[in-house]
Amino acid sequence: MSENNPENQNSEEKEESNVQESETTESPEKEQEVKTKFTFKCTRCDSCCLSRGPIPITFWDLEMWAKNGVVANFMPYLDIYQKPDGSIDLILKPLPPPKEEEGANLQQDPFATKPIEELLEVKCSLYNKEDKKCLIYDNRPLSCRTYPLEFDGKNFIVVDADCPGIGEEGMSKEDLIQMRETAKTMHYELTRMRIALPVLNQIVSSNFMQMLMRQQMEAMSKMSDDDKSKLDEIFKKQEPEHDHEHDHDQEP
Repeated sequence: MSENNPENQNSEEKEESNVQESETTESPEKEQEVKTKFTFKCTRCDSCCLSRGPIPITFWDLEMWAKNGVVANFMPYLDIYQKPDGSIDLILKPLPPPKEEEGANLQQDPFATKPIEELLEVKCSLYNKEDKKCLIYDNRPLSCRTYPLEFDGKNFIVVDADCPGIGEEGMSKEDLIQMRETAKTMHYELTRMRIALPVLNQIVSSNFMQMLMRQQMEAMSKMSDDDKSKLDEIFKKQEPEHDHEHDHDQEP
């Protein structure tokens, strides 16, 4: 009789319904866990620091350095890099290996520098290879903090699939959330920099050229007539010979 009791039947249906509801409420978390296959733990292998090449710098980095009073320490390493796609980045520029510097003939041109394109796989200039130590770890840029995970505005991307830290155990859920947030911040800050930098670069270049012209005009105004004539002679000697030949060809 109890097997056919409607009350028992209703209670069994309620239990089944509760189980289904509990499975439904847990499934998004389970799906999230299945999707979250990315785990990372830095193994201190130093492979990324030995071949990072130019490291993009953001306003976040500059503000952090200013707050910590270390901006001047980074100035020798900062440079502007115009990438092949036309975009401009402020970067920490890698320094050429010492042997290459010794072999280079820099005496002919005191302003000669090695093109950044030839330093794309050179170690970070602020990494001590012998001690396997980052010299600026507490002030390292966002790009280093989020490596090898990046965010393109829609998806998270692993930019170095060969990094030995990928797949290592020890990453907590909080660590993953923090790394994702850092990657999002990097994307946002890098976008800000790439929008602002070309404008700032053009303004600074224009002001610099105007300053040079003013300085040249002031210097010329202070020169004597004798010095001006000597300068004219120097410029005439530097004129290409083919220009003079072309002038003679046009004579009747």
